[in-house]
Amino acid sequence: MSATTESQDVTVIPHRGLAPGLPENTLAAFRGSITLGVDAIEIDLRVTADGHIVVMHDDTVDRTTDGCGRVADLTLAEIKALDAGRYAGPQFGGEPVPTYREVLEMLQGSRMRLLLDIKDCPPDAIAAVVDCTAHYSASHQVIVGPRTIADLRTFKKLDPRLRALALIPGRQDAPPDLAVITEFIDAGTDLVRLWPSWILTDEAGAHLVHTVRELGTPVWTCADTLYNDISPDAPADDLHLLLDAGITGIMTNLPELLLDIVRPH
Repeated sequence: MSATTESQDVTVIPHRGLAPGLPENTLAAFRGSITLGVDAIEIDLRVTADGHIVVMHDDTVDRTTDGCGRVADLTLAEIKALDAGRYAGPQFGGEPVPTYREVLEMLQGSRMRLLLDIKDCPPDAIAAVVDCTAHYSASHQVIVGPRTIADLRTFKKLDPRLRALALIPGRQDAPPDLAVITEFIDAGTDLVRLWPSWILTDEAGAHLVHTVRELGTPVWTCADTLYNDISPDAPADDLHLLLDAGITGIMTNLPELLLDIVRPH
């Protein structure tokens, strides 16, 4: 392990709350992630046809449940009738799609943080997420993930206590202009997410991370082998490179591996 990796405080975040072998974005997965000893859990939020906020990555329920159709076209009752666990193994049969409210209820009394990726992010969803978070007195535990300056400012206006991870937009094959990142920082983001492909390509990637950190903003990334963010054949090598570049938070489908790297026994 490099000296850089040993000396920095790294936030370990299971992508989609996915403890290994568990059905993504379910309470079972979140409990498994907590058992692993991670620092935060990343979840995806979508709005149902009748205005409820549920935890689902895809715009349809097809991949992770026994149903089909767009989340936005289904009611909460219809989504609650689906099995969101059996695809990961028969032992998870009957695991439901959770609501955001149920996740917050599960975490009552816990110090676990939540990172929210609100898909499509309509204005009423932002307000509903903020209200629900405040209802459970969880503003200090929740990190929101805005993709636009407007959404960032809305979150901060509605609840200044919420921390924000700016999901910097742009093509994954080419890093954005630094001015785009600076605009998010000036608008009040607490953290910045950069894609691994912007960091791992050459020395310019590490320089970009260094530049953002020099502006006083920590840099996180998403290192998921399912999307080839990092090499499925040598993920540990890429994780070390990201850490050596100065990344201080990593969303990953390999939380156990990352924990072994940053907190070896």
